Amino acid sequence: MPDSGHNNGAYQLITPPNLLKAKVGSGDGRKGIDAEAIRQASAAIQGLADEFEERCTLEIAMLLKLSHDLDSDSTRAPKIASKVARVGHEISGQGATFGFDLITDVGASMCRYVQGLHDPGQLNGDVLRAHADAMRAVIKNHVKGDGGSVGAELVESLEKLVDRMTAQSRTSQQ
Repeated sequence: MPDSGHNNGAYQLITPPNLLKAKVGSGDGRKGIDAEAIRQASAAIQGLADEFEERCTLEIAMLLKLSHDLDSDSTRAPKIASKVARVGHEISGQGATFGFDLITDVGASMCRYVQGLHDPGQLNGDVLRAHADAMRAVIKNHVKGDGGSVGAELVESLEKLVDRMTAQSRTSQQ
């Protein structure tokens, strides 16, 4: 419709098709979600959760090794910081998916620590070990969810440690 510069009140309502409704069904019994497919997906997620615990255990061992490598050769700190950030990001991204919300919080705290440092050379092995030890306790004890009040205290203590260490990093550069 050409625009003559006058608003004549005409309009056209365009309603796109609801593709989700077409796939899931309209609620009247036609089409719908396959209950067997949901059961299979749930079983697959449970299997991945078991694998997550194993992968997490390996990642924790790597974090501990990296912390000791850092203690023995601090010139490797930038490279170690990059690896730690990757591990923390992966663990925090997957933890809640498999019911380990506390692992997600600890991994996020570790990422915040690495990213909050003014200089990656200031990476501290003790801070890495504190996070790795917290993760190890969660996995070893199969702590699902947020860990309740003990989990909250754990995360709070790690956050305070991260705040203190990143603040020291900023002030030492001034």
